Amino acid sequence: MRHEDQVQMVRRVMRHVEEGTTSYAPKIHRNPISTYTDPERFRREQETVFRNWPVLIGMSNLVAEPGDYVTEDIAGIPAIIVRDREGKVRAFRNVCRHRGARLVEGEGCGLKMFSCPYHAWTYTLDGRLKGIPDAKSFDEVDKAEQGLFEMHAVEKYGLIFVQPEGAMDIDEALGGMQRDMESYGFENFQPYRHLTIRRKFNWKLSPETFMEGYHLQYLHGQTVGPIFFSNLMAFDEFGRNSRLIVPRRRIMELKDKPEDDWKLIPETAIVYNFFPNVTFIMQAGHVEMWRSYPDGAPDRARVEVSVYTPQKVETEKAKAFYDKNIDLAIATVDEEDYPLSEGIQAGHNAAMQDHVTYGKNEPALIHYCTTIDAAIA
Repeated sequence: MRHEDQVQMVRRVMRHVEEGTTSYAPKIHRNPISTYTDPERFRREQETVFRNWPVLIGMSNLVAEPGDYVTEDIAGIPAIIVRDREGKVRAFRNVCRHRGARLVEGEGCGLKMFSCPYHAWTYTLDGRLKGIPDAKSFDEVDKAEQGLFEMHAVEKYGLIFVQPEGAMDIDEALGGMQRDMESYGFENFQPYRHLTIRRKFNWKLSPETFMEGYHLQYLHGQTVGPIFFSNLMAFDEFGRNSRLIVPRRRIMELKDKPEDDWKLIPETAIVYNFFPNVTFIMQAGHVEMWRSYPDGAPDRARVEVSVYTPQKVETEKAKAFYDKNIDLAIATVDEEDYPLSEGIQAGHNAAMQDHVTYGKNEPALIHYCTTIDAAIA
């Protein structure tokens, strides 16, 4: 974030601390529990918000060199993200045009060509059908028409976005958040850790757990709660996306320093919510990306957690530093937030009530759920 913006945000957060306030929505909001249980709504979410909107996949160095690739399941759409020989990031449906087998699994580097494991049809890194064993048996196949199905992929601000259907302008999708994104130098960040978490709750409950600080002193009283102010955040919306500034208790110490020395990090955590499913957290020394996907049913989610560092971690001392901070962050969510969210989902499944209530002090939650409602309407 640009320094002048950081100074403005520090002033804003300090006012909240001094006045005992937070960012407020105009009114409370009641969200039906069918949002988390209805199969028809679940279908519409997968077909609308995940297919027709750019989905954040990772940072540029996820596929750093030509031939580097990762695979992804975007709400039921198998995808390959690869850097081609010219250095362009591309995305394809992960299906062979012969019989539909998956071309690759997992991730890899230095790939020269895609080769289907079933019958060895081969494709170039830009998706062209290159080779067919026993080609005479397929003499009516026009190779130019049988390349891989390409999806819209954009690499910008050191971030990679994939849109399964259509091709939306990424700056339009970011809704003004690009002012922040262009300032961080994400093109230099390095992948450090990745894990997959599967949980018994609706996919939206993962991003929602990061969207308010009302619970910090209660649920996280023995972990991160003492580090941050509870029920105090600065919220801003950027179209369908949003940003939360979560201050550490020591932020008021900046008052004793000149404004030229004011920085949000490490005095806050900055939480960016990329519509529809990504929580992007700027921490002191690393970035966490929590990407939540539907996992086959309204009450099942798959969360891909990726951690990036500003530079490669090459020494044991550096590794110990990052591991300590990252372990705490992941454990807090996976051992405190997520079990509680599974309990919430169980109550929803049993129809214990017909709605949940978001307070005025939870503006990010209200913005998020109303934005998804509008997207699938």
